[in-house]
Amino acid sequence: MGYYPGVFGGNISIDYLKKKAPVTLAIIAVNLTIFVLSYLFGYERQLILLGGMAPIELVLASGEYWRFFTSMFIHSGAMHVIFNMIILLHSGGYLEPYMGQKNFAVFYLLSGLLVSFFSGIFTNALSVGASGAIFALLGFILYFDLQARKSGHKTSSLILPLVVINMIITIIIPRVSFIGHFSGLVIGYLFAYYRHRSILDKIKTH
Repeated sequence: MGYYPGVFGGNISIDYLKKKAPVTLAIIAVNLTIFVLSYLFGYERQLILLGGMAPIELVLASGEYWRFFTSMFIHSGAMHVIFNMIILLHSGGYLEPYMGQKNFAVFYLLSGLLVSFFSGIFTNALSVGASGAIFALLGFILYFDLQARKSGHKTSSLILPLVVINMIITIIIPRVSFIGHFSGLVIGYLFAYYRHRSILDKIKTH
């Protein structure tokens, strides 16, 4: 089994991920397949209009509830999907072996649905992309990285500079969804906090 270090730590070689992070690879495969097929058949714009997350009042009025889910797997351009999938490879490849396949899948999908909900409430345009759920993964990693640093442990993870740089990009580029990225980051951070507190409470009771 090969070894290729991820930017957050761990091993992200394909052989390792096939055994330890198959959900991450499956999500990447689905996103890439949808983008490539929509590009080849010229349906990129139609797919965004049909499956992107719309303002919540329009979704409720039309009954198009699938948008909460489908918007997580649609991207607006090659750079959008490539950048997201690279970050997902590193973050998912790092987290899934730790969380387990089922917990990781639930966390990823639930985070994406919540991000769609907040995007629908606070934005007036269509929102697409996996970045909301991916930022939830980053928020989760960030929490435990900060806890490690707080405890005096050295870490080689690049999560802190990566989050800072991405939030700066989110703020200065108008087309990037601030609500999607920020809400995802907060959701992941809070989930990690809750998980951490649950672990500490269990330790105290034993």
